[in-house]
Amino acid sequence: MPRLSTSKPALTVPPSNASVTTLPNGLEVLVREDAAHPLVSVQVWIKAGSLQEEQHTGAGIAHCVEHMLFKGTEKREAAQISQGIQALGGYVNAYTTFNRTVYWIDGLAEHTEGYLDILADMVRHSKLDGDELTREMDVIRREMAMGHDDPGDVTQHLLMGTVFRQHPLRHPIIGHREVFDQITRPDVAGFVQRHYVPNNAFVVIAGDVKTDEVLEAVKKHFGTWKRRAFDPALLPQEPRQQGNRYAAKNFTTDLTRVAFGWQIPGESHADKAALDVLAFLLGSGRSSRLYQELREKKALAHWVWAGAWCAAECGLFTVEAECNPADTAKLRESMTQVVEQMRRTGPGRPELDKAVRATLSSQIRTLTTVKGQASSLGHGWLLAGSLDYQRQYLAAISALTPDAIREVARRYLLPEAISTVLVGPEVENAKSIPNSSEGSHAEIQAFTLKNGLKLVVGENPRLPLVSIRANFLAGVPAETDLTAGVTQISAHMMLKGTKKRSATEIAADLENRGGSLTCNADAHRFIVGADVMRGDEDDALDLLSDLILNPALPASSLADVKKRQQASILEEKEDPLTVALRKARREIFAGQPFHRTALGNEQTVASLKLSDCRDMIRASFATHNGVLSVFGDVKATEVKKQVEKAFAKLPKGPRHSTHSRTYHASAKPAAWTEHLDKEQAVLVVGFRTVGLEDRDVHALSLIDEACSDMGSRLFNRIREELGLAYYIGAQNFAAMGAGAFYFYVGTDPKKVKQAEKELMAQINDLAANGLHTDEIDRARVTWRSSWLRAQQGNPGMADSLAWHELNGRGWDYFQKLPGIMADISAKEIQRIAAKYFGEKKAFIVRVLPK
Repeated sequence: MPRLSTSKPALTVPPSNASVTTLPNGLEVLVREDAAHPLVSVQVWIKAGSLQEEQHTGAGIAHCVEHMLFKGTEKREAAQISQGIQALGGYVNAYTTFNRTVYWIDGLAEHTEGYLDILADMVRHSKLDGDELTREMDVIRREMAMGHDDPGDVTQHLLMGTVFRQHPLRHPIIGHREVFDQITRPDVAGFVQRHYVPNNAFVVIAGDVKTDEVLEAVKKHFGTWKRRAFDPALLPQEPRQQGNRYAAKNFTTDLTRVAFGWQIPGESHADKAALDVLAFLLGSGRSSRLYQELREKKALAHWVWAGAWCAAECGLFTVEAECNPADTAKLRESMTQVVEQMRRTGPGRPELDKAVRATLSSQIRTLTTVKGQASSLGHGWLLAGSLDYQRQYLAAISALTPDAIREVARRYLLPEAISTVLVGPEVENAKSIPNSSEGSHAEIQAFTLKNGLKLVVGENPRLPLVSIRANFLAGVPAETDLTAGVTQISAHMMLKGTKKRSATEIAADLENRGGSLTCNADAHRFIVGADVMRGDEDDALDLLSDLILNPALPASSLADVKKRQQASILEEKEDPLTVALRKARREIFAGQPFHRTALGNEQTVASLKLSDCRDMIRASFATHNGVLSVFGDVKATEVKKQVEKAFAKLPKGPRHSTHSRTYHASAKPAAWTEHLDKEQAVLVVGFRTVGLEDRDVHALSLIDEACSDMGSRLFNRIREELGLAYYIGAQNFAAMGAGAFYFYVGTDPKKVKQAEKELMAQINDLAANGLHTDEIDRARVTWRSSWLRAQQGNPGMADSLAWHELNGRGWDYFQKLPGIMADISAKEIQRIAAKYFGEKKAFIVRVLPK
């Protein structure tokens, strides 16, 4: 197995240049300057979540308040909030968790004060209108119903309620329906009155700003927010668990989820760093113990995970896995064995070194985006009141020893104090058993190597990170109705071993260096890549070339890989929106390759043979059928030499001819109804459009932006005014040679007909009149903001360069996009909307409860 080099220099999180200022009213303001991109993240953190609901514990008031703050203020209507942010190129959202509620806007640095103005108005002057509350509570009820349809949510809530008996962590953040239904406007207003005060909040700003300037803006918009007496909520102490606990819940699904949980101390406890590393060693990545034992060796689990989550007072250590129902008992037994082995022996030194380096890598990656920087600052400040929490946390991680990990495993993962929950079919009867001036500033160069392979390199020395992506045409166009899904199966088979590496060595190679490996496929291509620290790119290229040139494709692994993909197909059938979109896709693209998906279907996957994988790999991994990109802290001339060496033996071969065709479909618009055993209903209205090479796709992208935001006409009319939807939006799908555009609504089954009528009226109006000028302006600014955000990280840029070069538009296509989007006129949008949309052209799919 390749070993971690001892000669490489230690890597550390760069020192924080953040500052904190406390205003006279008690509001703390954290600012981090980063001029790498003309972007900013502005966040308002309220130190109140579901744990602070006091006499209303379990009602979900904190989450309800989060929703209501978007419903209008004393000077802004709801639409003016979302449209105002969109007009400034911002993307707004919020989240509520157990101990905080955070409102944030990511966007253009030039509009920082505009974002502060709107966020201040929301948190200080929300109307909390009674009629709006009635409508929004209905929206939240639909959100609850969606959670009831999600086995992951059901498992989490069941486990929290089993582990905790006194502490409010036992209640879901969204609340219990019966308790939620009892809350009134005075209850909601009272929560805001108590907790939304400047001395219980702080503001975080990260991006291309000047500290003194943004402080003045914060003072202007938040300085008159009056400090009020604040009495923190007193939370009950959770009694130490004595004895095992068990809970099960039947759920209509084809798979079973198993979760183990143990009580652990709070976030600030000295053992927290060791518990985080213990979770990493057990369940993070392909080389983790649970993954290797349960998925790779015993083929019992479809996925595994482990984590340590804490509130200030106490927390939960959890180990989870998903399996076929028939394997549940074996899975539980094997999970127990893996945990017990860790308790007995602890990790080896190489395992711990891997975990430390991976943690460092993860910490550094949070700094690649302004949102990540702001979120990291906020988390550290909420937890420890420190601007340099990342470095302190890393120091604690670095000081750990194998004995320390073993001791926390022994101290907390007690076999006599474990909570076990099962969610799946018929589990309640199961026996309980123990258990430019903007955009990227990188220098980008393109090369054609001696063997004909194209290489694109972007030099970005901002952080010591490097991303590599090898893209080769394959996927849906290269498959047939008999081999659908073979590209993804082949990609996963490549991870099962090469001529010189075992599957275990492949999994550990980069993870031992704090890196990660990608080997997957989508509708168009194989994607083989790595994200590593500077200095590890030569090792990463050696691994990637080995996977591509020397895949062993062991016959013994095929059945297991196929079973995993079939499980993914079954999971898609659990989500009503995905079911509706897949049905619309099959009808729109009938007779074309894209009526299939990259996953294939259960029948085609079951019939795939090893020879099908060999044929796809042989046809795809050829010099003129692929592109390799490297983006990060590298030198282009050195990378070129490394790639020439690593891929010198790549076979010469042509580009897949199937990816150069324009496809035509003959299916006619119609309507279909599907039924699922779910509480919610979904409506999808789809239209056949054009492929990504057609100029019309750019106008369709702007229409997508205009129809997907919370300021859109669809959202304001159908969700806000009429209360007919929980969620609503649009999706533009542009493939090579074919395309589709979807409008979708998630709604109450009783409101489907009215929702369909209103959605179709909006689509017909769009087809007749196009977008209004203000809609186009907002969509264009929002698109620009999204375009900039996509360039913040090396992985996104590496993939963008490779994909655009591979699909024929050229690696520099992303640089040309702003000019292309700016040239699209209202008249062109109207022409394109009329060309593709309208009731007579609609493919309509309804998914209703049984």
